[in-house]
Amino acid sequence: MRKFMTLIAATSVALSSAMAAYAQDQNPLPKASDVLVRYGDDIEGWTVYANQTRGDCLIVRQDGPSAVQMGVTPNQEVGYLGVFTKEDIGLQNGKTSDIFVSIDGQLFKGVATSTSGELKGGYSGGYILTDDPKFKRAVAKRYKMTVFPETKGAFVVDLKGTYKAMAMGRKCLTQ
Repeated sequence: MRKFMTLIAATSVALSSAMAAYAQDQNPLPKASDVLVRYGDDIEGWTVYANQTRGDCLIVRQDGPSAVQMGVTPNQEVGYLGVFTKEDIGLQNGKTSDIFVSIDGQLFKGVATSTSGELKGGYSGGYILTDDPKFKRAVAKRYKMTVFPETKGAFVVDLKGTYKAMAMGRKCLTQ
């Protein structure tokens, strides 16, 4: 436990600068009214979408009861990682809480803003804002991410194909 708390302390600032750079009350996730159009073919389970309403792009992967979504904020200065599950993890809508993700033993901390009850398909979860290159690299190059929200559940997100999907998402943003 002491080792875990030391890791938490060492990584506590890893994702915090992104939160300061982007207003906390602005949700980066696409709205239900946004027009999303597939961009290219799916890549190893990932779908790239061009958001024609906002003029940005995002990548999405659904795997069993969990889903992950990555994109950029409307001003494209900060990236976001949305993690969602159909499992009951005890989130209250609109509440913020610390969230820890472990990628190959490397621990990252962020602030997750929960979204519950407003997502299609019975998903709940939250998103992390980040401009940390180490975090982006870990997500792109690794294959499994364990999410530990400060709730009653933890879940694993499959990151297979993320590197290629992120590259296609960047290409989508330039068009």
